[in-house]
Amino acid sequence: MPALAAYQAAGRLIETQSEFRGIAARVRAEAIRRIWEAADGRMTLTQLGAILGVSKARAGELLKSAVPLAEEDPELVEPQPVVAAIVTSPLGVLVGRRNDGKPPWTFIAGEIEPGESPADAAVREVKEETGLLVSQGRIIGRRVHPKTGRTMIYMSAKPTHGTEVFVGDEDELAEVRWASLAEADELMQPYGMFEPVHKYLARTLR
Repeated sequence: MPALAAYQAAGRLIETQSEFRGIAARVRAEAIRRIWEAADGRMTLTQLGAILGVSKARAGELLKSAVPLAEEDPELVEPQPVVAAIVTSPLGVLVGRRNDGKPPWTFIAGEIEPGESPADAAVREVKEETGLLVSQGRIIGRRVHPKTGRTMIYMSAKPTHGTEVFVGDEDELAEVRWASLAEADELMQPYGMFEPVHKYLARTLR
């Protein structure tokens, strides 16, 4: 009997903890919803993440959970386009190795935030993920990525203050480095490099 009572008590404790976790999640979701709505479209996911003490990617996940109504905010259901910065220098083209492997290696890329231009997003993502300051160039091309299914916008960029890079977003990237066109070609397998980007790099990295 003592053992049965202990099991029952443990079960009640687990149920109580689950209830508290559920309450905490609802309170957090309500707080996130109010912060986002109070900003009235003037807050980026990066800024929300700084307030919450989480990464930009995690802030996006929490926001989607906190504001689930598609009819009120369709942008949270239909993903924003992703900009890929094709950053070139005498050292090659800048690439990053993703932690989730989807795909394993990419150009420095990220979601365009509401109200943000592709050019501004490219400059911001490169700074956040590699510490590198760049100036945007032109849009090289657009496509739906064969692995992720996301709309991609590829934009050229050049460093403005040196070429030293580091992993600025450890949640997303495991490594960032400069690569030659041949190295980038190999790293981008099995999906391959977008043909307009390949042609641009072939002209630029001579």
